[in-house]
Amino acid sequence: MIQLRHIEKTFFSKNQTLAALTDVSLDIKTGEAFGVIGESGAGKSTLLRMINALETPDAGSVTVDGVDLTHLSKKDLRMEQKQIGMIFQQFNLLNNKTVAENIRLPLTLHNYDQTLTVDEVLDFVGLSDKKHSYPQQLSGGQKQRVGIARALITRPKLLLCDEPTSALDQNTTEDIVAVLKKAHREFKMTIVVVTHELPVIKALCTRAALMEYGKVRQIVDITRSEDKLTDRPYLERAIEVLTSD
Repeated sequence: MIQLRHIEKTFFSKNQTLAALTDVSLDIKTGEAFGVIGESGAGKSTLLRMINALETPDAGSVTVDGVDLTHLSKKDLRMEQKQIGMIFQQFNLLNNKTVAENIRLPLTLHNYDQTLTVDEVLDFVGLSDKKHSYPQQLSGGQKQRVGIARALITRPKLLLCDEPTSALDQNTTEDIVAVLKKAHREFKMTIVVVTHELPVIKALCTRAALMEYGKVRQIVDITRSEDKLTDRPYLERAIEVLTSD
């Protein structure tokens, strides 16, 4: 289980102070496909980066499977981060490396007890014929499939997806959602998806946190249509989409 308790995070610059997260508390169940949704600037990506300790809260705690990430040494934190996979909006592939080399990259940075092979994950995402290709030879959807394969090769317990489909068209988005659903089902991992795209959350997740101005305004059970609507226009629209048949 992932537990966030009273998280506070403020960013400072020369011209402004931004309260990115304000008193955020949240539980995500082990094995769940959980969504985080909200408009731009709502604090979604900052919240996601708290879960794998890429950001440190100013106050509050982040606990993953009983381990408080906010009080670990750097060595112990790296061990916990090895169990977390990450998928990015802009794919984050190295253009001077082949598909196989990009996928294998995590294995060159750390030692893992149990991993998949490059061929296994390429087959899983449907790119067996692209093993020796370079990123510039791939479409956007193919690049994201490589990103998913790279995240899966370490067999993570937790997969974090930061706007995984926002750079893709609708048909490609549906294909990527199908791959993520398959990964969730077959690898039995916990998945957390941050996006502003309501159909992605509805297709992939069973619950979602609706964020606004750095706060979690409501947790929606997508399988239950009787959840009451909030009076905030965006959140009302989101709940209506997520809970409709």
